Amino acid sequence: MINLMEWLKQVPEYRFIPLFETNENLQVETRVVAKSERMLLKRNRTMENAVIAIVESGMNKEEWQGLFYIMGKGELENFCLMYIGKTEKKGTKNPISENIKNIRTNKGKFARWGDGNQYHIGDLSQVLFKFKSYQQPAKKYIRWAEAMFQSFDPPILKEQINLYLAPWYSYSKGPAGLVCSLPAVEKELISIASVQFRETLLNVDGV
Repeated sequence: MINLMEWLKQVPEYRFIPLFETNENLQVETRVVAKSERMLLKRNRTMENAVIAIVESGMNKEEWQGLFYIMGKGELENFCLMYIGKTEKKGTKNPISENIKNIRTNKGKFARWGDGNQYHIGDLSQVLFKFKSYQQPAKKYIRWAEAMFQSFDPPILKEQINLYLAPWYSYSKGPAGLVCSLPAVEKELISIASVQFRETLLNVDGV
């Protein structure tokens, strides 16, 4: 059987960084958006810089398809996978996805980790701080919050949450050793992780 962790360690150009900005007690820093008065979790500065670097480096490369990310607990040697996702270069209607356009200032979307509605940080923050929105918090992010936090307000993590990031190219090979697209490798990773990390994986039907 494919050892997913061994494969992840040999993927070219990967980054492994903390997801959130925290203090020594694993309390996540927050900020308040002036217009809406929403309280939001803060992304780690190193994480933001890594996302920006991957996107800006790949944007003008024809073979770059986007990036995949894995959220999990612990350091890389004992990384416990929690969620697998992707951010594609191409949008549904445009050559460049709105999720990565103007990545330095696009904090509402920010490669799927944005502060807005239907983006990871925005929706997770809504669960924790219960601010009003046009929709109720998704069950997906309620599961995330319960898995990661011992306290919602203040937001204190059970343990350090890290993010694995890697760019994906048209010539990149997935865990099975075959060249595949970014959507295909995401599906392959979820399939393997659902077996090897079935106790902690939060993906449901690839969502």
